[in-house]
Amino acid sequence: MLERLRAQGREGSASLSMVALVASLAGALTLGLTTWVPSVLARDIGIIDVEPGLLQVSQNAFGVQSLGAGLTVTLYDRGFRLSRGSTVLADTVTKGAPVTAVVGTVDDSGDHPREELTSTLTAVSIDAVRREDETVTYSGVVHDEVHSLPLRIIFEPTDGRIRMDVAVQGASGVAVNLDWRPATTGIEPALPARNLKEKAYWVDPTVVEQPAFTWVLGTDVSIGPVGVPRAVDLRQDGRIAIHVWSPRAVVTVTDTPRPAVEDSAP
Repeated sequence: MLERLRAQGREGSASLSMVALVASLAGALTLGLTTWVPSVLARDIGIIDVEPGLLQVSQNAFGVQSLGAGLTVTLYDRGFRLSRGSTVLADTVTKGAPVTAVVGTVDDSGDHPREELTSTLTAVSIDAVRREDETVTYSGVVHDEVHSLPLRIIFEPTDGRIRMDVAVQGASGVAVNLDWRPATTGIEPALPARNLKEKAYWVDPTVVEQPAFTWVLGTDVSIGPVGVPRAVDLRQDGRIAIHVWSPRAVVTVTDTPRPAVEDSAP
């Protein structure tokens, strides 16, 4: 009987040792993942989602404006549309503010930039539109319930592209909110050449004049100005948020679509 108890004791000690070993290995694995995962996902870190508010448009700002050569910009109550004839080149987010403005900074002391916000202005009111040759300028404000900043959006054709030039005086950064489309795919070296769905990425800071992504519409989209932090966020359904850390953001869309691309898995 005594010998049997001793054997059971030895078996119990072995089981405890095995449990301790498994726990130790699990702890080491967790620690390893803690240090490894942020490095792998660095392009997804530090980009804050700012949900756009409402869009309000004065009656005199609605309608179609010609940019020449069959190109148009149209402002509906649901947002802006860029077109060549009946072909859609790009839309801003549906039923939401095409622009949001933020006050804050970008911390670039770590392995990747990190947005730090102190306030956000998420709603847009468009009050007027003005034409000058083939340039169309919309003016209004971006605001919250208390504060507002002047907003100016210029659309103009340039070198086979349509340029959307957004300026918010007094903002630290601007986000242009585009309507989501399938097969949004990065273009190297600005962004990885893969489907960008459900992810957010910092644009390669060394890129100067280069398209950042394409989509099922067949047009290429570039992001400026250069020399400031820029990012693309597709983590939310229904929109693509283009972050530019400057009071001015420039989004250009090619004015002639390439053959449509098919959606693909990442």
